[in-house]
Amino acid sequence: MMRLADRRLQRLAASFMPVAALIGLWFLFFWRVLVATGSDRLTFQQGDFTLQFLAYRQLAYRQLSQGHFPVFEECLYSGYPFQADPQSQVLYPPVLIALLLGQALGWQTYPLEALEWEAALHVLWAALGTYLFLWRSLRLHRLAALFGALAFGFGGYLTGYPILQTGILQTAAWLPWLLMALRKLSYAPRWLLSALAAGATAALALTAGHPQTLLFMLYAGAFLFVVWGRSALSWRAIFARGAVAGAFAVGLSAAQLVPMLSFMLGSTRTAIPYEEVARGFPLQDVSLFLVTGVTNFYQPFYVGIATLILAVLAPGSARRKHHVWIVLALAALVLSFGANAFGFDLAYWLAPGYRLFRQQERHAFVVSFALAVLGALGAHTLLGPISPAGRLRVAQAGQALLRWAGFGLATFLVLLFLIQYRAITSAQDLSNVPSRVALLVVGLFGAAGLLLWRGGELRLVRRQWGGALIALLVFDLFTANRYTVTQPRAEPFPEHPLLKPLLAEPPPDRWVRLFDEYALPLNRACVAGLNEVGGGSPIVPAHYKAYLERAPEHVRLLQLNVRYAATWRGAMQTPEGVTIPWFLLARAKLERGEYSLYRLDWKPLDFSGVWIPPNVRPVPDSEAVFAALRQPGYAPFRDAFVFSSDLGLVQQAVGTAELRGQGGAALEGKATGYMKIAATADAPALLVVSEAYHWNWVALVNGREVRPVPVNVGLLGVPIPAGTSSIELSYRPTDFRVGLALTAATVLLALVLVLRERRIQLAAHTAPIGCKHS
Repeated sequence: MMRLADRRLQRLAASFMPVAALIGLWFLFFWRVLVATGSDRLTFQQGDFTLQFLAYRQLAYRQLSQGHFPVFEECLYSGYPFQADPQSQVLYPPVLIALLLGQALGWQTYPLEALEWEAALHVLWAALGTYLFLWRSLRLHRLAALFGALAFGFGGYLTGYPILQTGILQTAAWLPWLLMALRKLSYAPRWLLSALAAGATAALALTAGHPQTLLFMLYAGAFLFVVWGRSALSWRAIFARGAVAGAFAVGLSAAQLVPMLSFMLGSTRTAIPYEEVARGFPLQDVSLFLVTGVTNFYQPFYVGIATLILAVLAPGSARRKHHVWIVLALAALVLSFGANAFGFDLAYWLAPGYRLFRQQERHAFVVSFALAVLGALGAHTLLGPISPAGRLRVAQAGQALLRWAGFGLATFLVLLFLIQYRAITSAQDLSNVPSRVALLVVGLFGAAGLLLWRGGELRLVRRQWGGALIALLVFDLFTANRYTVTQPRAEPFPEHPLLKPLLAEPPPDRWVRLFDEYALPLNRACVAGLNEVGGGSPIVPAHYKAYLERAPEHVRLLQLNVRYAATWRGAMQTPEGVTIPWFLLARAKLERGEYSLYRLDWKPLDFSGVWIPPNVRPVPDSEAVFAALRQPGYAPFRDAFVFSSDLGLVQQAVGTAELRGQGGAALEGKATGYMKIAATADAPALLVVSEAYHWNWVALVNGREVRPVPVNVGLLGVPIPAGTSSIELSYRPTDFRVGLALTAATVLLALVLVLRERRIQLAAHTAPIGCKHS
């Protein structure tokens, strides 16, 4: 009995050791970011990491602290559907848990340390998922699975740019987990729970906040699922299982998916020129497979020299269908070049979703994972029994590598000589080439030695050979990648010379806006509690973006109730030659030059951002609106334009399509997603509000619900009747509520299915043997 217990303990230890190794190596990779103190402490490079994602965490945390779920954010883009923006990530369970945990612990705001742990833990999650996929799903040797997990988790892609864009990293981390579920779905006799697992994983990846990375995952997963399924299933069964998994994915993610689709279909993403969509790697970046940090600051293709060599050796065993991963890697590689190589045009025209996203370089994500799998397959082959002929081929490969390593060493010495004696003086970027070539040489020599060892007559001890292989990979990847996206510790939102006087200035009310012309860091004013005309998201409602870009500057500054401007200009004269009265609050020399902060003193000084224009005209389209706004006689608070297509809503609200009433309006109260306004008009009129139009706004006019209409393309308008009116405007996220209801219903259905499957399993285990086939 003791021997049996000992064997079980040994098996448990053998299963746990690779996981423990991954966790330990992960800690060594990130320890200076996570636990170091003083001058040893590093952080991830500031920029998008802090100004976009940390800023969004802090905005969401601030609203939760005030008792609001952050579906709407007043301080961005004159009123922004925050939760619908996938990069807000507020419905991603790990982010939501961290936000709620911070509330329970009494954090004053969402700290930089929490975001650092978020990013680092998702690298670990990706590595653990890759290990389990290779070991449990593809049935590889544990050391081979550990090798592949290290290649993907600590390769150049995940440890580079995606860390700074947490949405990319956190979405990508779910790829191996999705493939595990799809692999089981392709062969399991009772497959409903596998379909649920695949759908749940896809839903988690969607809420993680990067639809483009999710798109790549779904295409790669669908391709592999079909390949796996064809060995055991009919086309009808493949379609049925995939459809059920897709339905679960849609249902479980609907709370994010529905508002996101609604938002994106009305955003600037619907019309991206081909030239922007088709940007990709220049062809010379294929060098990133071998030498890092030369043609590109990041090294997204780099998975280690040993991984690349074993990936080439992997096709020696057709039994494991290595060609599937080769096809996947090559297809993603071609697409990553965008218009620089033929192939992307086919995806642009034939593959749904490809017209919505830029930066095709992100296909390197799939290339990196496929190479890690191929490298693991090659390691698995070499860890197993090899025929004498096979050993000879391995030894020959080692000898060839040894020759290449010698050539690399000679190249390294020549470069070192030239730079040492300043023969290369004009190319400052080449100063790091010798160290990069040296790493290549080490990788080649190390891989050559391992192949010669495996191909020799020496008795193979798997642990020793596998340990040496993993040690070589760790040295390679950790040397190349652990400091790619780090910098010394710094305050993420330091005091800014233009913000300090602005925060000290007592404005007429806190709902006036700031016009920032590249003077302040991205989203900086919003984090400080001020309302911006713009913001930092790459996705903006199309109508508001058009208003910002095409309406004359003085018109939009007045109509958006802008009272402060941070700009490089020496005076507040607009490009159209209109001077807005201004008072200098501060002037500062910044990295980009000298910038000024102005208070705009245009009258009336007590304007609260609501007005009733006496002249309201219908127009057929936005072109007519912008042409009218640019007319010399246009008066921003007298003339307003509504679309002819909205006249039906106007007539339904006030009984007539003619809005000629005159009167006045005053803002009585305002909170996030809510306004209360008092207005008086002598005839049916149009109330215009200094707020970006969005279809989720709903007005109660004297207790009766009225649908607002867009005014001047980008502003919010409410038809009101003659007389005195009390208007309450509320941002009512119908799309979010519909999505949330669908998600709740799907969760209930999933629970019923899980309980049903569990009951069937229990019945099968407890039934008498003779009754099993009755």
